[in-house]
This record gives sequence, structure tokens and C-alpha cells, in this order.
Amino acid sequence: MSEAIPHVGLSVLLVTYNHESYVDQALESLFKQDYAGPVELVVADDASTDGTLDRIRSYDGVDSRFVFKYLSGDNIGITRNYQRGFAECTGQYVAVLEGDDYWISPSKLSRQVRFLNEHWECGLCSANYFVFYEESATFTERTAIGTGHRLLGARDLIADNLVGNFSTCLYRKSALDNLPTELFELKSYDWIVNICVARNSLIGFIEEPMSVYRIHASGAWSGFAHVEKLQLQLSLIPAYDKITRQTYHAEFTRLEHNLRRVILLAHGERLAGKLARPALGVLVRLDEFMPPIILAIIRALMPPIVTRQLLKIARRGRM
Repeated sequence: MSEAIPHVGLSVLLVTYNHESYVDQALESLFKQDYAGPVELVVADDASTDGTLDRIRSYDGVDSRFVFKYLSGDNIGITRNYQRGFAECTGQYVAVLEGDDYWISPSKLSRQVRFLNEHWECGLCSANYFVFYEESATFTERTAIGTGHRLLGARDLIADNLVGNFSTCLYRKSALDNLPTELFELKSYDWIVNICVARNSLIGFIEEPMSVYRIHASGAWSGFAHVEKLQLQLSLIPAYDKITRQTYHAEFTRLEHNLRRVILLAHGERLAGKLARPALGVLVRLDEFMPPIILAIIRALMPPIVTRQLLKIARRGRM
């Protein structure tokens, strides 16, 4: 069914790489959407070496609303894969679904389209989500569940990446077209992409969870990978500051300082003994500055013996 359609209001960018074990759940959640109009489904597979593409093709033609559009080519990496995927989408709106995530609200697309139709000040509509930890089979909501929405700016995202991942996002295509081309010459993830979108518009955030972000062994998240991810984010801040023309230099500088402290804390075995008391002060101050997801990373990384020691000191400090 891979054919062009003359006009489409909505594109869905399906981004995959070796997601054979997960992509069925992603596609089934897409096909359960109550959005009634035609949908251009742009398949941006980054040369998977498993059966991901075979699984995707098995859904082609199942639902007449969806016209599949396959992007071919060599493995180009996640950043370039997103760049070509965004460029190939022709809809007025572009939703993103990564192959190892899935949507849980059948009205996600229709509600987000309606939101952007009603809020012309927004270039992006995101929504709350659950984090699924595959190893422990547990779910955690990203932030407090509500029934309303918030409006966020770039400074809000620098302080706390509430949007969290691409699979929560519905963009105006015009907002994606205005992204700086040099952004894709770096390792650029959802965070900086959305900061760049928010330079020229607000971001709508629906407080009801509508998707699931999966953390699994073959993904970026594991005990040591947390530290690597923080170190990568730290190393990219100067480039991100430059791309945004230092408009948010104070916010990036503050985040850079906080990340350095978090990375130090991640090597928790060094905090026992003489470093325990200074570390407590850092932990107390981190509550004022750090996004909840980074605080959760700290708790996960610190050895229990260090955590117990810090708690003892904290209790003595309150007496």
C-alpha cells in the first residue's frame, strides 16, 4: 500500500532500530487510535539487523487510514535518522513513535491535534507518560497525573525535561522545518530539539499519561549507562548553548554545574567516610535544582551503604 496521498493532515514518524521484540506493541497502539483522518506513516528504520522491518510490513494494508512510506538507506545513526524522517513527513502535524515505546490512550492523536488547532501559540503538544522498567516490570508516572494542561517554555525544559521522549510529541511541521540544520550535526535528542522548538513557540503539556516509555537492557539505560548519559549531556551543553545563540546561557551554565555534582555523586563509593558530610549538603541542594528524573538516577546509582550513611547524618542534622 506504499503510495502517495494528495493531502494529509497528520504524519506519524515511526523510528526503529532492532525493535523486533517491541514494534508490534507500538503498531497496535497506533492502529487503536480514534483519529479518523488519513495518516501518512513514515517508517524510518535505521537499517535494523533483526526482523523489525518484516514485522512492520506485516501491518501494511491492515488499516485503510494508514499509508506506509518506507525510508531506505544505510545505517546513519539516530540523529540523522530523525533528520531524514522529519524531512520526509508531509502532514501539517507530525507525531513521533519510537519502535520500543507505545501509546496507551486511543485518543492521543485526536486530542493532541485538537489541542494544537486550539492553541496557535504552541508548536508542540506533549503529554504525561509512564516509564516502564522492563527488568522489574514496574511502571512509574513521569509527573503527577492531572486533568488539565501546562504551557512550557525553553527555560522550563532546560530546568526539567518534562516532555521526556519523542513518543509523547505531536509537532507542527512548520516548527520542525524551522529547526537549525546544525542541530543534526551533533548528537541531538528530544531535549535539545524541543528546546529549539520552544525558542519560537510554547509547548503544551497534557497532564494525563498517554504513552509508555520503555527502559530495557538493549536500550540506553543500565547502571553504568546512566552516568555515561549524564556525561554525554554535560559534554554537549556548550554546543547546545551555541546553537541557541546563548539565549539561555545562564540556565545552561546552572545545569552544567548541577550535572557535574550529579556525576560526582554517581561514583557513590567515593562518598563514604570523609566525603559523606559534604555530599549530604549537595543532596539537600539538589532538591532545589535538579529534575526529578535525575534525582531518581542518583538514588538508583548510590550504593545502599552510602545512602544509609547520608540518612543518618541528615537525621542528626535535624536534631
